[in-house]
Amino acid sequence: MRNRGVRRALTKARAVGRTALTAAQASAVVKMKDQLGEGVELVLTPGLAQRDPAAALAAALELPERIARADNKRVVVFFDEFQEVAGDRRPYGDPDAVTKRMRAIFQRSDHVSQLFAGSLEHVMRDLFAPTRRAFSGYGTFKALRPIDPEEWLGGLTGRFHADECEPLPGAVERIVELGERHPRVTMLIAQQTHLVSVLLGTHEIELSTVELGYRAALDGDEAAIEETVGRIRSLHKRALLMARRVATGSALHTGLRSGEGDRALKALQAAGIVEHEERGRWRIVNPLLRRYLIESQPFR
Repeated sequence: MRNRGVRRALTKARAVGRTALTAAQASAVVKMKDQLGEGVELVLTPGLAQRDPAAALAAALELPERIARADNKRVVVFFDEFQEVAGDRRPYGDPDAVTKRMRAIFQRSDHVSQLFAGSLEHVMRDLFAPTRRAFSGYGTFKALRPIDPEEWLGGLTGRFHADECEPLPGAVERIVELGERHPRVTMLIAQQTHLVSVLLGTHEIELSTVELGYRAALDGDEAAIEETVGRIRSLHKRALLMARRVATGSALHTGLRSGEGDRALKALQAAGIVEHEERGRWRIVNPLLRRYLIESQPFR
């Protein structure tokens, strides 16, 4: 957004309220609202969106196009972890209704491009591929390569140093090991490890801090994991049993009728729960889910 002398005013108004603005700042904010519409008001008034979520969503989604036209620029809007739109808890309402509204607005936004990212490939594909979905045929897919361990080590070490934390030998390596190169899980463990260090009042990140951070990540993700377990149960009558066998490294087909285990595994694979590594070998994609399955009581 071009500097109209209001960016600082918007930030200040969000933090302390409009009553703390100077007359010039307040005038600039009013002018901004007149130029760009009600979307600006959402920034200024915490909780305003709760009064009419649908109208607030529309205003927020229309705002980038208004800014682009006002500045005569092209704008790219980045949506991270977009699969949350279709989460089991439906945090934003009915996924189909939300995505239909989004696409309708995006199609009218000639100056705006959208970039969607998600860590659950099967959910992202389900949002964009089937013809029944609002985003069917909207754009193209690009799979990102896995992040190399060396890149994780350098990136996480830099993030800790940025907060004046000193990782001791082996600490960051342990975070990467526990995260198994899964982007969301690795970052969650690192985040919780940092939080533990803050709570302990230390700037040193040692192995014991990482283990506490890992446990905090597992505990904090338990609700989402239990939702995933519920989804696994709905895939196939033997899906949860097979998922636990994959997690524990147990014999996959013992005691099952011919083809029963294979059908369950294929359902788990289609849902993005497991991946096929080589003949007879599968793995749970989410390392926190695998730990949960290992520690839970046996499933039948």
